[in-house]
This record gives sequence, C-alpha cells and structure tokens, in this order.
Amino acid sequence: MASAPNSRSATLTTQDFQSQHASRSDSDEDSREFARERVPTTRQLSGKYFLGAYAGEHVAGTEFVIGASLVALGVNAGDLLWGLLLGNLLAVLSWAWVCSPVATRSRMTLYWYLERLAGKRLSRCYNLINGIIFAVTAGAMMTVSASAFRVVTNIEPQTTWYPQSMSFVALVLFVGAITVWMTLKGFKLIANFSTVCSPWMAIMFLVSGIISIATLMQIGALDGVTSLSGVIDTFVWTGSTPEGDPGISMWVVAAWAWGCNLPMHLGMSDMSILRFARKSTYGYFSAAGMFIGHYMAWVCAGLMGATAALLAQTQVVDLDSGEVAFRILGYMGLAAVVIAGWTTSIPSLYRAGLALQSVFPRYSWSRVTLITGILTALVACFPFVFTQWLNVLSYFSILIAPIGAIIAAEHFLLPRLGMRPFWREQVGQRNNLPALGAWVIGIGIAVLLGGSGLLHLFTLFLPTWFAALLAYPALCRFYGVAREKNIDFYSSAYGAPMDQASPVNSAPRKHLRNPWYLLALGCLVAILVAAGWAWSTRDTTAHLDTFHSLIVLPTLIYFVAALLWMRTRRGRSA
Repeated sequence: MASAPNSRSATLTTQDFQSQHASRSDSDEDSREFARERVPTTRQLSGKYFLGAYAGEHVAGTEFVIGASLVALGVNAGDLLWGLLLGNLLAVLSWAWVCSPVATRSRMTLYWYLERLAGKRLSRCYNLINGIIFAVTAGAMMTVSASAFRVVTNIEPQTTWYPQSMSFVALVLFVGAITVWMTLKGFKLIANFSTVCSPWMAIMFLVSGIISIATLMQIGALDGVTSLSGVIDTFVWTGSTPEGDPGISMWVVAAWAWGCNLPMHLGMSDMSILRFARKSTYGYFSAAGMFIGHYMAWVCAGLMGATAALLAQTQVVDLDSGEVAFRILGYMGLAAVVIAGWTTSIPSLYRAGLALQSVFPRYSWSRVTLITGILTALVACFPFVFTQWLNVLSYFSILIAPIGAIIAAEHFLLPRLGMRPFWREQVGQRNNLPALGAWVIGIGIAVLLGGSGLLHLFTLFLPTWFAALLAYPALCRFYGVAREKNIDFYSSAYGAPMDQASPVNSAPRKHLRNPWYLLALGCLVAILVAAGWAWSTRDTTAHLDTFHSLIVLPTLIYFVAALLWMRTRRGRSA
C-alpha cells in the first residue's frame, strides 16, 4: 500500500498524520474512515461512486413524505414545477461551486476542518448539533421504512408523535439494526448499495406517477373532468390547503427545494463525502439526486399520495408512506419504501457518526456510530419527527447555515482579503471569536425575520447564510487578523494538493457487454412496459392487482442481476 504523499503542512496535525500513519498496513487503512486525516490519493474514488450515492440518497424515503406534504401545503401545479426547477438547480450549483471545491482541496471532513478553524469548544458544540440532526434524519427514515412492514402486519398507521403499537417498535428496531450494520461497513459499501438501488427506485417513482395519472383520469371522468390539467388542478395541486387557505408560492417552493438539503451543500456536511472525490467537478453529480429525486420523485410522490387518498376516501395527511405506496404499487411499493428509507438513513447515520466522533475523539468512529445507531433506533420508535418533517428540516437548516457560510468565507474570501485560512492555529488562539460572532449574527437575523413574519420559514436560511458569510471576514478584520502577501494560502493551511489523476482508459465500457447489466436493464424496461399496459387498459383501477403482480418478478430478477453485476466490478480499480 502506498502511503499518503509527504506534503508539508502549516500545522502539526497533518505532519503528525503523515509520520504516524504512513506505515500502517493495508487492512488497517481499509478500516479507517480518515475522520481526522486528509484522504490520500490511494483512497480517492471515481465519479461512479458519487453518481450512485447522490442518486440513491436523494431518491429515497424523504421523497414519499415531501411529495405528499407539498400537496397538503396547497401549491398549484405551475408554481410547483417551476419552483422545483429553480430550487434544485441552485442546490446543484451549491454543491458544485461551494462545497466540492473546499472538500477536494482540503481533503478533510467538515468536523476536523471546523475544529482547526474555530477551536475545539465551538466545533464540538456545532458537531454535537450536526450529529443530532443527521441522527434524527436517520431515525425518521427508519420510521418510514418500518411503515412498509406495518402495512403487511395490520398494525395501525403511526401518525401521532408516540408509538401506538409494540409491534411497530419491534419493526423499527429491526430496521435500525440493519441500518447500523450497513453503515459500519463504510462509505464505499454505502455508495455501492445506492448504485444498485437508485435505478430501480427511480423507475418505481416514475411508474407510480404513470399509474396515478391513469387512475386520476379515470376518477376525474366520473366527475366530468376529462383533461389532464383539469384532473391535476382538481385533485392534486389545487392551489389551496385542505382547510381552504391559499397555498404556498413558487418562490417558497424554490427556497424549500434549495434549502432542504442545505446542511449538506451550503452547510458543508458533504465535505465528509466529497473529500473522497478525485475531482471537484463531481459535485455536479448531485444533479442525479436533485432532478431525479427532488424533482421527478417529488412530483410522482405527490401524484401517488393524492391518488391513494382518493382511493382510501381520506386526506393525504392521514396516510403514512407505506400505505400510500401499497395502494399504488402493491408489495413492490412496500419494498420501495423500505429501500428508500435505507438509502437515506444509512448515509445520514454515517455523517452522524463522523460528527459525534469528533466530539468524542477518544473513541473510534465505528464505536461512536454503533452507539449513535442504537440511540437513533430507539428515538425512531417515536414518529414525531416524521409527522412534522418539512418544518424540522427548515429549523435544522437555520442552525447549520451560519457555520457553512463561515467555512465558505474561510476558504474563498479570506485569501482574497489577504488573510490565511486557519489563522487561528497560526496565532495560537484557543477559540475563534469572529466565527462565534458570525454564527450568533446569522441565527439572530433568522430569529428576527422569523418572529416578525416577514419571511416564510422555508426561506429563512437565505438571509442567515449570507449574513454569516459577510459578517465573518468583517469580524476577522475588526479582530485584527494579520494580512499577508506572496504566500500560497491553501498550501500553508491544508498542505500540498492530494489529487489523483483520473486513469486514462480508452477501452470500451465493459458493463455495456456484461450480461448481468443487460438483464438488470431489461427488468427495468419490463416494469415500465407493465405500467404502460395498465395505462392502456383505460380501467386502471380494475387492473391494479394485475399490475402489482406483473412487477414482482422483474424486480426480484433486477436485484439479483444488479448484485451480480456489482460483484464483477469489485476486482476492478475504483
């Protein structure tokens, strides 16, 4: 095993890493997640891992919840489609232009970076909050996955803040145990799991939209509504809430689509993922998650939720994800809910483990993650987060936003103003008071604007982030941080670049000739054909059971073929 490059760093931390860890064995290095070390070139990954990871994580359990919630919030169809387009585009650019450049130049986790920037006290406070946020996210998705098992066990829907059945508690703990086990296998297995699941998940969301539209058209015809736009405006995105109040606007939808993943992009948590990327441009691969998951999947989930509510003759807010998916997609819908929950809960628990390991550095990442996973599974037995998911995410974004802005200012703005990143280390200060001040200013502005009612809760992250971005350099100057010239700011702060050139490969793409790959692709096409058949019958409701049966075998074969295809790739270099 080649050791990490012997780059010079301005801090003892990086120097000590290179002197203490260069001689570790292959098996030891494989077990490390580099929680407090720069990722060496030998452990950097190609774009396929990030494409699969983003597509899998964001075509996931939250989509079932958010799609139905947007229906309940009363947005109309035009505002939804344009708002999602704008917001998701801004989210992709936030990953590609802000988070990814910092991650691939520093090769550090957010948590180690913040400790060097702000000192142990502030970073531990933030990391504790961040770890709790991602643990809660993982727990909410465990609840979503368990809702699928609930349907087949005749357990009543869990729509209150507390568990209403001990059987449901047992299901959550079972789902949580699998989540923890897979998380402990590390980032590469998480990415491979997402690579296998994400194509099927995307197809299942698309198919749910096709079946929902066909069913809605049939229901609409009974009420004299025959056009697609008329059906959607009447039954799905009506422009008003179930209580009759006006719905949210396009700008609020755009802000929500941009800000719902703010902890990951502008909040910089995905530095922990993108530090493994060979190139900064891999941040653009987040588009796979944003436009397949946060666009197509939200739209289809909204259609599915509205259709399931009509079939059940109830309100969409009274149905959980498992029941919605079961009514439209049958048992494969339940499988989709379980897998979708895992593709979010596993990477969220991974991030939570990294955050909390920095709070408790005496313990290994795996031990901290195990304990966090156990506690998260216990919390997941109480579905209070799941029932208020959009508001919970918005509050999380407000708390995280200022720290992400401070890191962005440290990397992008301070060098342009002649100030060294990690200046706190150079001058020997124990704490970074300008960082603390910028965080307080950002949160204070959010509290003032939120309390005054001037801005919607979903939009408060914007003034919060930009206020901290501007406040931090200004406070650094006021604090008297020295200005320097004629130095390489990034090399002095991070060490020499640790970039691995992408391998030149002029050979044809072997997976296109791999029979397992072709079989898996054929199964996805078969599922689409089954949905097309159900649409063509013009009596989709009467043929739903047949459609549910038709997609079982292609799904089973797909996962067998996809797993065998992944197995053939293991011997190849990342």
